[in-house]
Amino acid sequence: MKSLMQQAVISTRQASPTQFALVLLTAALAVMLSACGGSAHIPAATASGPQLYMTPAINGGLSNTSSLGTFSIDDASLPPTFAQQTYAFSGAQSGAQVNYSGDLASPGLARGLEELELTYPTPQLGGGWAVELAGQSGGLAQLTGQSFAPLVPAVTCPSMKSAETFLFVTLPASLITVGTGKDDWNPQLETAYGSVDISTSGSTVTFANIKQNILPSAGGGTPANAPSSSVTGGCSSTVYGNTVAIPASPTVTITGSGTLTTSPQAMLGIGPSGLLVEDNGSGDSFAPEGTFYENFLGAGTGAIGLPKPSSAVDTGSLVGAQYLGFFYGSGFLQISPSGSPQITNGFSSVASFGFASLPSTCSSVAPQTSTMLYGGDFTNNDPSTDTVQANGGFGNCDFAIDLGAQDPSTNGLYSNATVYVGSGFGGNATAHNFKAVVIAGQLNGKYAIFVIGEDTVGSPNQAWGIYLLQSN
Repeated sequence: MKSLMQQAVISTRQASPTQFALVLLTAALAVMLSACGGSAHIPAATASGPQLYMTPAINGGLSNTSSLGTFSIDDASLPPTFAQQTYAFSGAQSGAQVNYSGDLASPGLARGLEELELTYPTPQLGGGWAVELAGQSGGLAQLTGQSFAPLVPAVTCPSMKSAETFLFVTLPASLITVGTGKDDWNPQLETAYGSVDISTSGSTVTFANIKQNILPSAGGGTPANAPSSSVTGGCSSTVYGNTVAIPASPTVTITGSGTLTTSPQAMLGIGPSGLLVEDNGSGDSFAPEGTFYENFLGAGTGAIGLPKPSSAVDTGSLVGAQYLGFFYGSGFLQISPSGSPQITNGFSSVASFGFASLPSTCSSVAPQTSTMLYGGDFTNNDPSTDTVQANGGFGNCDFAIDLGAQDPSTNGLYSNATVYVGSGFGGNATAHNFKAVVIAGQLNGKYAIFVIGEDTVGSPNQAWGIYLLQSN
């Protein structure tokens, strides 16, 4: 009997589990994209029930990496609750798989930090941490033992009367230094940061003037596999919210033996505050190994971004504010003599920057400058201790980010920043520093800072991300 080759066009990452099952049976389903309204910059009111957030996959050197899925926080319940869900598009799972759930500790911690207490699958305190923007219009979270995850509430499809420019940085995966591959990131060859103009017409979303850049510390320039300067996607209501698929209709190929592959597809959400989050499909098990991911914004596992400021950022005000967020070290991927991949463990921990009064210990981390932001981690990654809470919720001063000069042609871009890792940070034995790129702007009238860099000095060498939201 001749082998049957069937091809179907469907938005696999936008489909519901039932739709995907139909693809496996018939390989002939077309996705209908609905027109969605709304504005990317109107803050959403606090949800009357669970606020649903899309979370991209973050693949790094941690024992448990986060998966593409959703994270919900119900501020209206007593006590407030949370749940983290993923979806498997197969007949074995017909809906959301709740991986973790629990309560938010009450009362909340200082400076708005939320403590996640697990009740499922194993009840425990210190199950994780979250930082939310006002009105639940975005945020960041980390479950214990997992990498951090950005939270974007895709409550409506983007709707923009004219093109708006966004800045973004890659969400790095495990660091490699030779070639490119799946679920990893090579800063010598792949995108670190960039900008894009986004416009809409009904359900069609156009991404124009796409600019991708390699880290200046890695030689700068344009990635070898940079996309065309303009691509389009389609927005529709999905299990992840009102998200944009790029391309809107990838090709799915099913052979007579049941082998399925798809062309890679990214998924993007833009929250009411303007927070942009992209999952580029690198974790999609159905994508062919040779294509790695849909490279239209970030490399690694995707991108996080914000609206480009309309004027130069006031750097003095930026470094004078206080922030909460997360550090993320992606780990280093190397091949053993036997040929098997080995990942040196990365890390993910709560970050606190800015102080009500500057501790004297900060000067030992790095000499103070007018563009310096001091901060650090929390001992044992625990911001909930009585000592920390009595100190107003501030952490250690064992880290610093010197933004340097703002790019004269790109508001909100600091492409020559320096990151200083103190000797006490996370058990680090040797103080060192490395170059990084910073984007900064405002979400809901508050500052946000996103950092990407390659640490070639610390042990292990790895990619770094730092994600901060203003807390005062």
